[in-house]
Amino acid sequence: MMDWLTGGALFAGGHLAFTGTPVVVGFVAVAVCVVLGLQATPGPVRGRLGELVAAALAGGVLVWVSARPVWVAEGERQEPGQLVVLVDASRSMGVTEPGGSTRLALAQAAAAALPGAQRFHFGGDLRLGDAPAADLGATDLAAALQALDRRYAGETLAGIVLVTDGIDRGGLAPRGDDGVRHLDQGALPELGGPLTVVQIGQERAVPDVAVTAVHAGAFAFLRANLSVDVEVERTGLALEGTTVTLTRNGSPVGSRAVRFDEAGRARAHFDLLPETPGRFIYEATVPTPGEDAVPSNNAMSRAVRVVRDRMRVLQVCGSPSMDQKFLRLFLKEDPGVDLVSFFILRTMADMGSGFLPQELSLIEFPYRRLFSDDLSTFDLVILQNFDYEPYFEGDADALLGNLAEYVRAGGALAFLGGDRSFDLGRYAGTPLADVLPVKLGVAGESVDEAPFSPVLTAAGARHPLTRLSADAAESAATWGRLPSLDGSNLSVGAAPGAAVLLAHPTRKASDGTPLPVLAVRQVGKGRTMALSVDSSWRWSFSEAGQGGGNQAYLRFWKSAMRWMVGDPDDQAVTVEVPRENVEPGELLVVSVQVRDAGFSPLAGATVVGEVIGPAGESPLAGTTDAHGAAVFTVPTTERGAHRVRVRASDEKGAVLGAADSVYAVVTRDPELESIRPDPELLRALADATGGRFIGPGERVDPLLDPAASRVVRDYREAPIWAAPLGAGAVVLLASLSWWLRRRAGRR
Repeated sequence: MMDWLTGGALFAGGHLAFTGTPVVVGFVAVAVCVVLGLQATPGPVRGRLGELVAAALAGGVLVWVSARPVWVAEGERQEPGQLVVLVDASRSMGVTEPGGSTRLALAQAAAAALPGAQRFHFGGDLRLGDAPAADLGATDLAAALQALDRRYAGETLAGIVLVTDGIDRGGLAPRGDDGVRHLDQGALPELGGPLTVVQIGQERAVPDVAVTAVHAGAFAFLRANLSVDVEVERTGLALEGTTVTLTRNGSPVGSRAVRFDEAGRARAHFDLLPETPGRFIYEATVPTPGEDAVPSNNAMSRAVRVVRDRMRVLQVCGSPSMDQKFLRLFLKEDPGVDLVSFFILRTMADMGSGFLPQELSLIEFPYRRLFSDDLSTFDLVILQNFDYEPYFEGDADALLGNLAEYVRAGGALAFLGGDRSFDLGRYAGTPLADVLPVKLGVAGESVDEAPFSPVLTAAGARHPLTRLSADAAESAATWGRLPSLDGSNLSVGAAPGAAVLLAHPTRKASDGTPLPVLAVRQVGKGRTMALSVDSSWRWSFSEAGQGGGNQAYLRFWKSAMRWMVGDPDDQAVTVEVPRENVEPGELLVVSVQVRDAGFSPLAGATVVGEVIGPAGESPLAGTTDAHGAAVFTVPTTERGAHRVRVRASDEKGAVLGAADSVYAVVTRDPELESIRPDPELLRALADATGGRFIGPGERVDPLLDPAASRVVRDYREAPIWAAPLGAGAVVLLASLSWWLRRRAGRR
């Protein structure tokens, strides 16, 4: 009864504390004084002493209650150390073991056998209580232990029990080149108690074949060996071997029959030779047995970007000259260029002069091999003031045809002027003339020898080839102060689809347009450039008078080479896929950019194409906007590699170019790449921490520290202000004061 009246037991060792707000207490005290003052007047106090004393006591109790008195006691006590259980709840724990129970159910049963333990579950982080399902993300054992260390910082635990299948995605123990796991000791925290590691799941029980790794690197070099290694493993299946198939952008590139070792692992090796730059998706797959528990891990994709290590350039010049000397020096000094150069050549007339080969000082020009067998190995071919007739003999049409097909297939050709080039070299009517950016066959004189300074055209001001500075105005100013040139080869005019970047200031072509000096053209997948002068070397002196070097000359040729052999991202038509790997149902937006020959965005261009996937083709069709872009949403419902292929044409139907890219729809869950439990990692973890390892099916006997204890802080309080005693005292005393007042006949 007394505890009820006082709001709780007034336990020993406590003290009284007031928790009320001073402002409230002061307000109540003032109110009580005002009421008592009004009650004390009028009339003499004698005869009303009892009434006033009772009222004053009631007011005092009310002020005391407003101060919120609380009876408080604090203390500490020692208790045995806490046993903590961490249960893996990642998706690999949802695998069903023989017998019909999931790994999570087996783990929770093991945890339930440890009464009084504090239970947590984890995937990448730590969560209190039992897991409702095995649906957490990738397992990170080190992160879970670190989170536990933060939660019990400074506390000694009786023991820590880690219940898991050991499939760790956090890199706690990567496998080295020697094939052995090396535990990262720096990733482990200082544990507050002895560790017991309990393995869940039999290592070879669940039937599964999986591609566990594809080693290819993020990028490869053009025409250099690319090694792709595929790792495969099997569990719970009586398979001696399987077949690993490798595809590139959905097209097969090879297959390897592999045999599993005693541990159920196999490795397939592929040597590839990338022949074109760009982005490719290599996917390794293995057949899926009917009893395979996780079919989604039977394939794995790897995106590889193929880039140029060094640009391979063939320079062929009809005779030595200052222009040839400067350009050859520029090419030889560039560490990114692999140069093959011929400029003092032995003609067929030399061969028939009556001298023996060893008596001739000039080396033989291997023109047949260069322009047939070896042509595809070059990124750029430069014909510099080269007249083919004295060398090609009766093979001219075939060899020049090879060069034209090389361009259409994606090669680059720079055609430079001089007294042996253009119409002076009799190229009009040859197969090569069909791919040049200028039309040949000038009637009358074929050259203008008057010095001149070329004019930068509107297309040249925009084009990356003629950008000598990042600032367009500065680039135009640089072109304006370059030295004059020594004359130019003439032409009929620009070829269809070509862009004129530099023009003669006064001379007209045969078609009446300003004479092209520098013109470029996209032909099929390749590019051609025609420079109708043989004195570009003079540009190297443009800044000499100002104390500078030959930067204008170097920037021009660097830009020219970079554009000529441009990667797929530097074409007139480009297609951009934001990600290589997407999940089914994702919204994947593909953007197509179309530019004209002068590299300006082209509005109103017609874009058609298709998305080619494992099940067939899905058409694409659209028109570019004012920014030269056409945007498409492509399907992401079917697993596997997909190729986006587009073609663009202008309003007249002329083809502007084509482009393609790739992406892969992946249904593979990284957590299920391999479902094999990893006792090697778990044993290493137990050994590194001085703990105990318990295998699957064994009785869980945790390693405990009997001396472990923890300090438990007690805090108890009894709110006297809210107890019935205070309110009752106020009511009783106020009632007594009122009764005495009424008895004396006062209101």
